[in-house]
Amino acid sequence: MKKALLYIALAAAGCSTSAAATGIDELAASIARRNPDYVQALSRREASLLSMRASDALPAPEIEGEYLWGPAGDNRWGAGVSQSFDWPGVYGARARARQAESNAFEQLSATELRELTLAAKQALIDLVAARRQAAVIALIYNNVCALNEFMQNAFDHGQATVLDLRKVQLEKLELENRIEEVEQARTQAIAALRAMGHNDTVPGTLDYPAERPLYSNAAERWRRSPAVMAAEAATRAAMAREQEARRSSLPGFSLGYRHQYEGGNHFNGITAGITLPAWGSRSGRRAAAAEAQAAALAAQSVEAASDARYRAALEQLQRLEQRRRAYSEVVEASDYPTLLMKMLDGGQMTVLTYIQELNFYIETTLAREETERRYQLALAEFNIWD
Repeated sequence: MKKALLYIALAAAGCSTSAAATGIDELAASIARRNPDYVQALSRREASLLSMRASDALPAPEIEGEYLWGPAGDNRWGAGVSQSFDWPGVYGARARARQAESNAFEQLSATELRELTLAAKQALIDLVAARRQAAVIALIYNNVCALNEFMQNAFDHGQATVLDLRKVQLEKLELENRIEEVEQARTQAIAALRAMGHNDTVPGTLDYPAERPLYSNAAERWRRSPAVMAAEAATRAAMAREQEARRSSLPGFSLGYRHQYEGGNHFNGITAGITLPAWGSRSGRRAAAAEAQAAALAAQSVEAASDARYRAALEQLQRLEQRRRAYSEVVEASDYPTLLMKMLDGGQMTVLTYIQELNFYIETTLAREETERRYQLALAEFNIWD
């Protein structure tokens, strides 16, 4: 408990200096870029793209030679080199497929970075919320501790009843339970950041992002988000692969050079060949067509999911904004606990009334802080593509 109380005191001091409490967006972006999962995904996609590009290279030239023995030492030999080619239209379709796949990889990386940035920002928001709640409880706890000492001294001198003393002691225990809950929330937020690879200390002055109006083109940004763009690029790549499969079923070609020695004479010439389609080429075309259709349906699903997520985020944000505004209009007196203590000291209220009013203030203030936390989480979700 002493460690938790020390944290509460430090949190109260840290939250009071909000002048430098900026940079949560920058910190979240930095955490996401250094996230091992993101770095690993980048390397994996780069390796996959390089592998596909390597498979697009022309087949290696074929070198062949022969030596034949004839009667009476009349031997002959020859050598040649040849290169195989696909049907000309295959290369264009393959190039378009690789370009679309490269674009899809870039958009997927951008999507993953934004999602990881959102996760980091949400963890930081939870951490800030825990610190702000700690500051509220620390102020109340200090007052109750002072009151507990006063009541204990008064009881020792016969100036207070045991009932009044027990009321204050029970209130102190209840606040200590709240301290433990806030400490647990802080620990969970830090653990989430540790899981993302962030092992540095989060500045005590970190606070919620500065207020800013919602951008007017939010719906358009969600419609053109990297997630949607990646699905569309994947569809274009699948369609290009389908075209590549169709054209790959056309005959291929090979050209070469040949040198022949026979009967004391040297002969030079060229060779040409045609590669007939494989027996299973029809199955390959059908598979590519099915893949293109599946990619198109997947893109539609991503667009629908993105639109649904946008509408849900907007509705939640608007609801929380109204509740947040209502709390701001009602809960304004930040010195309310001090005023209660003065009234108690002046004999204008009993200990029981003081504790009841204090609990009302705690519940209202923490509810306001919880609404602010949920609002900030909803705002971060809404601004994911900003």
